[in-house]
Amino acid sequence: MKIKRVLMLLAASVMLVTQLAACGSGGADSEKEVESPKTQPSETENEAEKSGASEDAGETTDSDIMTPFGRYEEPVTITTAKVAITNPHFPEGKSSSDNVTIDWIKEKLNVDVDILWEADGSEYINKLSLAITSGGLPDMIFVSDYSMFKTLVENDMLADLTEAYEKCAGNYMKSTFDSYGGKNLEPCTFDGKLYAIPGASLGYTHDVLWIRKDWLDKLGLEEPKTLEDIKNIAREFIEKDPGGNGAGNTIGIAVNATQPVGGCGNYGGLEPIFNMLGVYPRQWMEDENGQVYYGSTVPEMKEGLQIARDMYDEGLIDKSFVIRTNPGELSALINSNQVGMYFGQWWTAFERQDLAKEHPESDWIAVNAPLDEEGKFKHEEPSPAYNFLCVRKGFEHPEVIVKILNLEQEMARGYMEGGTEAIAPYKEAGTNWVAWYPTGDINLEYYDIVPKTGHYIAEYLKDNSFAGDELTTEQDRTSWKYAQEYVNTKDVNSPGWGEYYARYIGSTILDSEECVGVPSVYYYTTDSSADYKADLDKLEDEMYLKIITGEEDIDYFDEFVETWNALGGDILIQEVQQAVDSKK
Repeated sequence: MKIKRVLMLLAASVMLVTQLAACGSGGADSEKEVESPKTQPSETENEAEKSGASEDAGETTDSDIMTPFGRYEEPVTITTAKVAITNPHFPEGKSSSDNVTIDWIKEKLNVDVDILWEADGSEYINKLSLAITSGGLPDMIFVSDYSMFKTLVENDMLADLTEAYEKCAGNYMKSTFDSYGGKNLEPCTFDGKLYAIPGASLGYTHDVLWIRKDWLDKLGLEEPKTLEDIKNIAREFIEKDPGGNGAGNTIGIAVNATQPVGGCGNYGGLEPIFNMLGVYPRQWMEDENGQVYYGSTVPEMKEGLQIARDMYDEGLIDKSFVIRTNPGELSALINSNQVGMYFGQWWTAFERQDLAKEHPESDWIAVNAPLDEEGKFKHEEPSPAYNFLCVRKGFEHPEVIVKILNLEQEMARGYMEGGTEAIAPYKEAGTNWVAWYPTGDINLEYYDIVPKTGHYIAEYLKDNSFAGDELTTEQDRTSWKYAQEYVNTKDVNSPGWGEYYARYIGSTILDSEECVGVPSVYYYTTDSSADYKADLDKLEDEMYLKIITGEEDIDYFDEFVETWNALGGDILIQEVQQAVDSKK
């Protein structure tokens, strides 16, 4: 095996661990991004009876084992390692190795989970690297970088999961993956064999325009549609100070300090302006001739940069955005009552509740703007998969990880009897679900769960009679009732505030008729990403800051493109082209 190559990739990938894909990351906001779960009424109980997972089931046969909840007659132990979660908020006395999910896996499947070690993101990669070179891989392997995963496959270090998925994936897992049209399983498949269960990345995580509706109403302004509308509203907000902040203290549009252009779902980014022009920064795209290109390097980028530069010069964009680099400073600024607009995902509305508590009059709306010349709101689509759960080759029961994922998901969603009650203490304690699942950050959710939830809340708010459909859980209905409670009481301290603004106001517009999602042709890292990507990203970040703030003129973009290609961009383009061509 090419162990040295594996070690090099894993070690170099420490810097890439949070950059697996341009969007769809499960990082710091993963708790917000995991939506209210929906699933078909699965055949969990029937499967449990057939497989021996029910309490009164008898002994299982060999054929029962290869089912979604097939219980092993003899105990099976599976080892794993976990990325540590800071402040997981476990109930007292509980931990990642001693919690209700671990107990249920033992009870229902007769499987013991042995967590060998835990480490934070970068240290996790280092320890995994050592485990590979020493031959000490755990049985269940969580991988957060695609090039690492691909290298493990190429070096024949992972088990084939094709049969395990086909026979043991439950109705819920298969139906969620079906909602992606196979796009999230495709990167895990080589020569027709499946080597990982991917963590699905929710769709509809792109930025929309959030705007202070109470300020619009106060000034008699209409909701914006075009870029010119947005500019005019920013001018009105700044000049007329509807928030009463005092002259010169109102900010038209808040912007991300370190990445004013960061790709799909970049909180506080300016991507919608570029997307309006048919330009998709930080995305791998393909032209009409099948040639791969990097969206940040096309000549049309200059028009978007000039727009951003002009808006900054005029003061429509926060003139001090480049110095607001502390973590949480963007949200703190918006919550200070000084900001009229920002671009952000649906879930960012949850962060506005602190503002509402200080300024109950604050009222936000989400708008699909700016529209292009044809009246369409173009936006980038997220990566369909952002991390990977694998099994060490040689482990006797690779299907165990599929069964564990089945149990975790259906237990949490209340489709296993007693599941809702069992996890209640963890919900009440605010435990991070990644911490109590032995599989870690492997999210299984429907691609369109975000807008669907918003539309269901909209139906419920009409007269409280809407009960959902066969996919609806009690957790969903609780979310709807919270939203209704806020509508009735206008209590800014209630949990219904976030349900109303994020899941209703922010989500229902995401699949509107004017929306046009534009997918990338490739979302993942390549063999050379560890060698070049960090430096190329830094170069790109600096280019945006320099041009937007006027440190460099617009023609500096041409110099950036030349340098980007010379420093490894050309190599990455070639590798992505090969990856894309290999799938055709």
